[in-house]
Amino acid sequence: MLTKSLTKVFTSPLVVVVMIVMFAVPASAYTLVLRDARRIEIPDQFTVTRITLTYEMSPGFSRTIQVSMIDVAATERANREAPGSFFTHKVEVPVDIKAVPKAVRTVTNRDLAAIRQRRLESTRAYEARRKELGLPTVEEARRRQAEEEAAWLEHIRAKNAANARDENYWRGRARELRTQIAMLDSQINYVNSRVNEVSQNSLNDLVITEAYPLPYPNQFPYPNQYPYPNQYPYPNQYPYPNQYPYPNSYPYPNQTYGNPRNERSAQRTELIGRLDDLLTKRAALATQWSVLEDEARRAQVPQVWLLP
Repeated sequence: MLTKSLTKVFTSPLVVVVMIVMFAVPASAYTLVLRDARRIEIPDQFTVTRITLTYEMSPGFSRTIQVSMIDVAATERANREAPGSFFTHKVEVPVDIKAVPKAVRTVTNRDLAAIRQRRLESTRAYEARRKELGLPTVEEARRRQAEEEAAWLEHIRAKNAANARDENYWRGRARELRTQIAMLDSQINYVNSRVNEVSQNSLNDLVITEAYPLPYPNQFPYPNQYPYPNQYPYPNQYPYPNQYPYPNSYPYPNQTYGNPRNERSAQRTELIGRLDDLLTKRAALATQWSVLEDEARRAQVPQVWLLP
């Protein structure tokens, strides 16, 4: 009997129609092919943008998938669509005209008068409460508020002016020291280049192109004696009075007064002394800069004020 009853139920026309609809639903599904080769069956009614795909899982519940996770070309082939048709899917949202709210009431002067009356009653109640608590009037409260705002603005202006003065002071000191250091560095570089130039010229003067030997190697024909002890044919004289083989020179004619090599040597000595003085001043300025940074740090001055 149970089998016959089931047979009658499944063979009834209504059940057949329901089963046909149930098996027809998957036919209207849409296949998504993800980049990891997975396939997802979704309803064929969905919305696609350049970034997301949204479909309805059940009434009132939707799901959104990033388009970057979908293999668009494989999805179009799986659903036998033309290339580029994937982004044409969208859901038309019907507009329910009945759902648009309509004006159900018009505000009249009588309504406005009632609102005004309530506001006046609220003001009277506030005044009674204010007098009971000893609070200032509305005008007095507004005046006090204006005075406080003005005092606060004045305080802010004074503080900004003081900060501006402090910034100008520290920036001025740092700028002055940087200028002095830059000037000294330029002088040091110039004097150093002059020292190198003079030293190079002095080395060039050391090249000897011709030598003039003494007539006799450091001695006369007889050690410390001549035919006559301690005398020449003429006492205290050479063949020519007060002269050597080369007038006014010994033993090289280039060694005379006003020698350029001697002048360059004196100039190099002077430049080196000047360079030492400049380096000493540069070290003193570096110490002053360190002291300035320490003072700024103790005064909690922003270090950016010391920058150029």
